[in-house]
Amino acid sequence: MSHLYASLFYQVDMTEIFSDHALLKYMIQAEVALAKAQAQVGVIPESAAAIIADVANTQGVQAIDFENLAVATGLAGNIAIPFVKQFTAAVKAVDEDASRYVHWGATSQDILDTACILQARDALDIVEFQLRHAYAASLELAEKYRAEVMIGRTWLQQALPITFGHKAARWASGFKRDLDRLEQMKARVLTAQLGGAVGSLASLLDQGSKVVEAYATQLNLSVPTCTWHGERDRIIEIAGFLAIVVGNTGKMARDWSLMMQTEIAEVFEPTAKGRGGSSTMPHKRNPVAAASILAAANRVPALMSSMYQSMVQEHERSLGSWHAEWLALPEIFQLCAGALQRTVEVLQGLEVNSKNMQRNIETTQGLIMAEAVMMALAPKMGRLNAHHLVEKACKQAVAEQSHLQDIVSSFVEVKQYFSADELTLIFKPESYLGNIQDQIDAVLKEAKGEAK
Repeated sequence: MSHLYASLFYQVDMTEIFSDHALLKYMIQAEVALAKAQAQVGVIPESAAAIIADVANTQGVQAIDFENLAVATGLAGNIAIPFVKQFTAAVKAVDEDASRYVHWGATSQDILDTACILQARDALDIVEFQLRHAYAASLELAEKYRAEVMIGRTWLQQALPITFGHKAARWASGFKRDLDRLEQMKARVLTAQLGGAVGSLASLLDQGSKVVEAYATQLNLSVPTCTWHGERDRIIEIAGFLAIVVGNTGKMARDWSLMMQTEIAEVFEPTAKGRGGSSTMPHKRNPVAAASILAAANRVPALMSSMYQSMVQEHERSLGSWHAEWLALPEIFQLCAGALQRTVEVLQGLEVNSKNMQRNIETTQGLIMAEAVMMALAPKMGRLNAHHLVEKACKQAVAEQSHLQDIVSSFVEVKQYFSADELTLIFKPESYLGNIQDQIDAVLKEAKGEAK
């Protein structure tokens, strides 16, 4: 990603986690954990593990020549091979005997997969933090605007009245499901990888299982039941979860960007100096946050296609499919964090124009209450007869550019069942909101239960 575009689509902490320096840090962490685990089991000397850990602590990524590593990676086919050579050389400079035990019994993919999981764990912490803020902000909107009547739209057309609080409650409910998904998948996906060349850890003789358990414990990761070099469902589940989050934020951004249209003007993104303007039109107030989020929602499905294709691998370890993850997963993480950051900013500072919401309800001159009238008449004259009657009234109201209530109130069939006051009540949008308030209560109650 260009540095110029990073502030538009990414989030700074996530970008750091997936930087080259951070990747090497996670790889070193995996190598140290491997050495400590093997020393614990008695596979390598404890003194060697101590020296390997000391080099990692004192030198860290400074032990690695980035320029040389970049060139060597292109020749080796993955970063782990030249990385291990350089890290071994750094340990050798301190203690030659200890250097013989660096990367003992492991294969390149063990270190890269484990480093990926360590990255993902830290990255998911950021996503969870963002989701909780988005959840809290949408809950606040749901509570604050629970009675703020607006028009509900289907197929981009005015349909029936809802409240803005109900729309926000639906957003909140989506964030709650995202948080639940994240919590449920952690034990499955945050799993260590250690299998050696073909997954058998034959190089560790009869100590393989003990080393794997100690290795995972060192890293505070789940212990794998068996090696998963060729089975990429854990990585894909992480990516798929992120794609769902991005899709959810994209739906919200689509909503509020449409509500920001000049003719609608029901909500607005927060204002700030230099935000949302046009290079040529001074009057413009563009939904710039929505643009960034929707761009992410457009890009991530394409990246997910690559991720899903990478699941089809050959035998014990793959050629090419595994490598495709290195490009797609970091970008999915960064786009997700960027989308969430902008979503939180909007939800926390969203400007709601109640006056325009009321104005838009009135634009159809009562047509949006046609179903309410029909359902009020249905018990009196049958649903189908009521439908035909109200449909006739709607056509007349449109043709005459009159309010539907005026047309309906002139029908003899209606007069015999409803007084003028009763008909006025039927035409009040707030009287036809169904169980919206119950739904909002349920969302708010669920949130309070989670906090306990």
